[in-house]
Amino acid sequence: MDSSMLKKLILDNWGKILGALIGLLIGLLFIWYGFWKTLFIIFSLVVGVILGMKLEKSSGFKKFLEKIWHN
Repeated sequence: MDSSMLKKLILDNWGKILGALIGLLIGLLFIWYGFWKTLFIIFSLVVGVILGMKLEKSSGFKKFLEKIWHN
């Protein structure tokens, strides 16, 4: 298999590959840390993504902090 075929395979199936890698990571987290610690890690990740999205939408970090503390 040459590199152009591999690149096409990856580009055509990137969602499946990403899903498999995420599933593998979550499975390993369950094995290494257990159920509750893994849930906490996933929860923290989701909160971080949401805060990051809000930070990107705001015009600045100071304005973002003002929105959090004054609402």
